[in-house]
Amino acid sequence: MRSVAAVALAFTCLAIGQEFEVISIKPNKSGPGHSGSHSDRGILKADNMSLRQMIASAYGIKDYQLEGPDWLASERFDVSAKFPENLPSDREKYAAAMFSMLQKMLVDRFKLAVHREQKALPVYGLVVAKHGIKFKQVPDQGSRRNSNNTHFTGTCSMDLFADFLSRRMDMPVIDMTGLKGMYEMTLDWAPEPAADSDDTPKGLALPDALEAQLGLKLEHRKAPIEILVVDHAERVPSDN
Repeated sequence: MRSVAAVALAFTCLAIGQEFEVISIKPNKSGPGHSGSHSDRGILKADNMSLRQMIASAYGIKDYQLEGPDWLASERFDVSAKFPENLPSDREKYAAAMFSMLQKMLVDRFKLAVHREQKALPVYGLVVAKHGIKFKQVPDQGSRRNSNNTHFTGTCSMDLFADFLSRRMDMPVIDMTGLKGMYEMTLDWAPEPAADSDDTPKGLALPDALEAQLGLKLEHRKAPIEILVVDHAERVPSDN
């Protein structure tokens, strides 16, 4: 019997009327390392992508929102998929079509079945510190960000900034500032030393730099998070 999620997905795809015209999925045995995706001339290409990464991308979720077997992160693939010619030009409709096509690909080729749950999880709440923020709101002209392991500069919403912090902390970061709009921010911090290193960091750790330079704090909280649970997936995709 097909899962409720799979049935709902089938109706969504029919309603949008979009699916990849040609799909090639091949195992990649190079192991953990660089992975990425790009599109060119109507072809979507993904190299050395884990099935876990593909599921998160297809459902528009963060890694911490996905629950499933450990092998989802170790099984890696190269994907090449041809776009249909009639993709919508509207940004929101285009995004919806892409999610639909990616999800259908995973259901068809990996027999993916999922369901959603709400769970109360430990998180960091991003809040305004005692003396207020130390950055300025700017007109909304879209987000732009430039970052590396010790530096962030750009213009973005607090929600997007919390997403950025989530990728550098040991727990999800949820925006609880109440700040709306776009903000211009610059942040520099010292990297965490290796576990076996006696080196003293030259500069502030990320949480301390956040408060000193931007007037924001990370507080331990619990928050309801929507989780995507993988009920079934095949390790080997069906033939091309």
